Amino acid sequence: MRAWELSVSQAIGTLLVYPFGVSIGRVIAMAAYKVNVSLPPELVAEIDAVAAERGLSRSGFIAEASAHYLADQRALSAEQQRRCDIDRAMADMRERGKKIPKDFDYIAAIRRDRERDGGDRPE
Repeated sequence: MRAWELSVSQAIGTLLVYPFGVSIGRVIAMAAYKVNVSLPPELVAEIDAVAAERGLSRSGFIAEASAHYLADQRALSAEQQRRCDIDRAMADMRERGKKIPKDFDYIAAIRRDRERDGGDRPE
């Protein structure tokens, strides 16, 4: 981890250019708002170097980086929600499992289901 990364993640929230669209990894500014952000000189130098390599202005690079950061955060939130839903479902199944009698014959139940369904097995 670089020394300035924490500052970047804290500053990202102030770097937003709203509204913007993202097309093939590039931010297409539809309306731009000017913001003032203080960044360490080493970070600005690295931003400028990478922006130049990609043919972007500093502002364009920061806008694109912000868009990617926000998309990553949304994806992370969605993943956390999915994991929460899975954990909840698993807990529910454990509770349901506690209600099944200890001597329940699972194999016989499966055979009954297959016979009822005409013996078809999924391929």
